[in-house]
Amino acid sequence: MKSNKIKFIPHIALIVFFTLTGFSAFAHFGSKGPYGGSVSCGLAYDSLVYIGTFNGGVYRSTNSSLVAWTPIPVGLKSGKISALAHSGSYLFAATLDSGIYIFNGFVGTDRYWNKINSGLSNLKIKSLIALDSITLLAGTDGGGLFKTINKGSNWVPINHADLNNQTVTSLIKAGNRILLSTLKGGVFVSTDQGINWSSFNDLNTAGIDSTQSLSYNASTDELAVINKNGIYISSAVSTTNNPVYILSNSGLPSILNVRSISNNGNSWYIATDNGVFNTIASLIRWESVNSGLPTNQSTVIIPFRSNLVAGTLKDGVFKSADNMISWKEMNTNFNNRETYAMETSGITVVVVATDNGVYTSRDLASSYERANTGLTDSLNVTYLKFVGTTLFAGTKKEGVFMSADTGRTWTPYNTGLPSLNIKKLFASTTSTTLYALTSSDSLFVNAGSGWSSLQSGLPSRTTITSMAFYGNAIYLGTFGQGVFVTTNQESNWASTNPGLANLNVTSLVASATRIFAGTDGSGVFVSDVSPINWQQTAPVSISHTTLMGLDGNRIQEMGYYANYIFASYKGGLLATADNGKTWIAGGNQFNLPSYTNVHAITFVTTRVFVSTDNNAVYSNALSELPVVLGIHDIDHSVSNAIAISPNPNQGNFTLQLNGLKTDIRGVAIFDNIGRLMSDFTYAKGEKSISIHTAHPPGIYFIQIRTKQGIGIKKMVIN
Repeated sequence: MKSNKIKFIPHIALIVFFTLTGFSAFAHFGSKGPYGGSVSCGLAYDSLVYIGTFNGGVYRSTNSSLVAWTPIPVGLKSGKISALAHSGSYLFAATLDSGIYIFNGFVGTDRYWNKINSGLSNLKIKSLIALDSITLLAGTDGGGLFKTINKGSNWVPINHADLNNQTVTSLIKAGNRILLSTLKGGVFVSTDQGINWSSFNDLNTAGIDSTQSLSYNASTDELAVINKNGIYISSAVSTTNNPVYILSNSGLPSILNVRSISNNGNSWYIATDNGVFNTIASLIRWESVNSGLPTNQSTVIIPFRSNLVAGTLKDGVFKSADNMISWKEMNTNFNNRETYAMETSGITVVVVATDNGVYTSRDLASSYERANTGLTDSLNVTYLKFVGTTLFAGTKKEGVFMSADTGRTWTPYNTGLPSLNIKKLFASTTSTTLYALTSSDSLFVNAGSGWSSLQSGLPSRTTITSMAFYGNAIYLGTFGQGVFVTTNQESNWASTNPGLANLNVTSLVASATRIFAGTDGSGVFVSDVSPINWQQTAPVSISHTTLMGLDGNRIQEMGYYANYIFASYKGGLLATADNGKTWIAGGNQFNLPSYTNVHAITFVTTRVFVSTDNNAVYSNALSELPVVLGIHDIDHSVSNAIAISPNPNQGNFTLQLNGLKTDIRGVAIFDNIGRLMSDFTYAKGEKSISIHTAHPPGIYFIQIRTKQGIGIKKMVIN
């Protein structure tokens, strides 16, 4: 770790914080909801329950009381979890498109997944079982069965005529036997740790399509099989070689999609598209047990001690005592919402668009409420944007909506808009004008009197990705044709790409004095506003990116706040405070999923928020960022011109620049250890500013941002 340095300039005390290399130096990004999601599989082991999801990775219960969840996504290159297994020493996760992972990586107290695919010729894993601490079997989608005897260091195929090229849907233990099901071949049994297999069927199971789930009841020595014809149960399965399967559908609806089956010894449980059913094992008579469930779409039931855990589609996780089933929500920190858009405002407002509609928080994401009244396309919101205090939503099917009450009610905002399939919305912080990008990459503008085209001058088939604003100039990022600029809404767009070596621009952002372009493959470029001359910023080399094998040069989104430029990439977030001379981790990345896009970066007064594809919203305090200012970005003439009156003061003071023609564009207040305490932006520029704060007594550093440069000066609050 580099030590902090102090450099003294006459009348100026300057603290410069350099990049910290240890992950523990930064606070972790925290999950900020809204909570809920879709469960694909589950596992109870020892004192914990583990949950796999369709797109959002793996979660474990915080303790045996089943109060909350802890996401464990780091290192996974896919969030599509198909099966979980615990060997007694290690946790393993199977994915539908990226093979198998073991949870054994450490950086300090942080843990992460490692991929273990050597020898796996098919990475579409459907089922997984641990036979002992280091031996596992993995069933694939169309590629048969594989085995490892060294906890995944190497896998070998099990060559068996009945299993080759089959989809292995389920793997379980039954005494000293191992049983598996294939999608079209029925049930098979092995007595030698999975080397040799033989058919374990009768006419009810042999060659029956959609054989998809098995459950073994050790208390009754029974095997339950789900196939397209229903539920079948066979007895004495740990010893017999001639199983007899009995249809066991009594009490069930005639049309029912059964997704999984499980048991706790005394009872059987099934998860279906018509809710949860159970029956005592000694007398099969299924009954619906859905009290407390808000949905019929259940996916998995996990018996755990004297409790049951139920997974659902979209509505998350629920728990119940197993002797009197009444479900209660268990979604705290289960951040598995598909998230399409996010926006923040002021000090505490956070708005999120998900697969379950729009949610609004007015208490810094501590709690959310549904915000869909009048938003008739609420499940297809693609973008959210505040223009002043008015909130706008773009949708896939019904155009643009506006809300004057932060989402409580919505009204259409489509007059003159020829296409109602909206990709993105843009707006300047200094104007009430709104810009809309449609699915056909057509750009429209609305200053309050209706929508009109803003396409003139752009080449045909231009793929627009982003927009940034500086003064009266509007910059447009495109994928394949670089950056365009117009100086007002009526003039043509002009290409402005000098020095831009990668024209695949994914994002644009303007700071107080510069404009930044994120690219797909070459990181970030920076230019002065006039004249435009792009230069590539420093290479991305933060430890997290290297360790996880992530590509920090494939920028997805950018943001600017309080002298920091933020840039996101799949699985991570970068930040720079010296215009790209150095990049740091934008907070500890050991909570952000390694497999998901980070597609929005927004800010409230004290925090940065990011949203992900399948894991909702994360946030970190801006005060946790270790870099305050790059020493080469200080303009000493600006620093010398700063007048603070009075100084010392009691938190109320006036700032003024003496002898300079430049205006104040922004002010940030840092405490004596470099934490950001306040940030103010002045879009039009000011010569003199009065500031009122409630900061406690102490030494502070006032940073002033101008077009000419950045200045800093010490202030004391008594």
